Amino acid sequence: MQGQPTSPLTDDLVAPRSLIANLLIFFVSAGLIALSARLLHTRITSVISRDAVINGTLININAPEEGTVTDLPLKTGEALTKDKTIVTLKNDRVSQLQVQGIQSRINEQQAQLDRAKAQLDRQKALLQTLLEDQQNQYRLEISEAQDSVAQVESQLKAAQARYRIAQSSYNRSNFLRKEGALAQTQLDTATRELEESKQDVATLESRLKAIRTSQNATQLGLSLSRSRTNYDPKIRLQELQLQIADQRKAIATLEQNIKDAKAELIQAKTDTQRQEKVLVKVPTSGVVWRLSAQIGQYVQQGATLGQVLDCSRRWVDVFVDEQAVRSIQPGTLATIKLYGSDSEVLQGRVSMIRSGLGRLAAGEDVAVPITPNMPRNSQVRVDLESGSAQGESNLMCYVGYTGRVTFKVQ
Repeated sequence: MQGQPTSPLTDDLVAPRSLIANLLIFFVSAGLIALSARLLHTRITSVISRDAVINGTLININAPEEGTVTDLPLKTGEALTKDKTIVTLKNDRVSQLQVQGIQSRINEQQAQLDRAKAQLDRQKALLQTLLEDQQNQYRLEISEAQDSVAQVESQLKAAQARYRIAQSSYNRSNFLRKEGALAQTQLDTATRELEESKQDVATLESRLKAIRTSQNATQLGLSLSRSRTNYDPKIRLQELQLQIADQRKAIATLEQNIKDAKAELIQAKTDTQRQEKVLVKVPTSGVVWRLSAQIGQYVQQGATLGQVLDCSRRWVDVFVDEQAVRSIQPGTLATIKLYGSDSEVLQGRVSMIRSGLGRLAAGEDVAVPITPNMPRNSQVRVDLESGSAQGESNLMCYVGYTGRVTFKVQ
């Protein structure tokens, strides 16, 4: 067989196979080159994370006041809107305590008002007594002044009569002395008696004038002979009238306080009926993350009833190689591909970079050494763009999902 020529049929079959193989090799090589170029381009223009997890803001829902849980209209994983009721409480115990406190205050003020009115009645009775005493005192002073005037007038008339007698005796003695029928000593005696009578008349006239002045003062409610004291009915009357005025003001104040307290009591009773059920509402839209309250449970004011996830405030905690973090800056675009949901791709921007994880405790002087072969990672925070996909409510807005983050760098 050696040395025999090759048949034309065999040569025709070999040529086409070599061409197909060459084309296949060409296309495979071109694909590998394109893939390598793409990988090289991606390597140069982007940074890929080692690990990433989506995080979010949890809002604690606290009891506004103590009460018993009567209704939990939502369940964990359910979506909710702002001002949606998440828990219903019954707080009739607290409301009743408020009503009882107001009622006790009204009772106490009413007792004070009764005592004040009784005191006012006693003061009015005393005032009437003092008014009568004042009238009696006035009449006695007028009567005393009139008696004094009459007495002095009588004494004055007697003195005037004696003066006239002394005047007549003096005239007769003086005539007889001029005629030589009477001794000088007798004339001197008559002169002295005349002067004494004249002096008595002048004294009584002056006294009568003073008494009449005092009588006029008494009629005007004044006193010229002595000062007023606390035993004077008029002084006591003035003091008591001031006390009565103060007591009436105190009574008016108590009555107003009671009126206000009764209005407050009515409002409290209304609030009691209205606030038997306290609706605890959420401050923002989101997803129920956790419910710690149970129906029938009694909770104190401020106790945590559950948590709501605010899906509008999410971010991604990304861990990248420390050497690659130099290419990342705040504001760098990032693409997040979730491992748990291949169809979801989220977008965001870098907002914070923090290095030294596992090697540094902030505020401490000594850093923690690590094994040379241990990877050195930096934490990068990526804020998701508003309107990013949130998925179904039972997916908790993807919070806790891990993924792969690619940073677009220059």
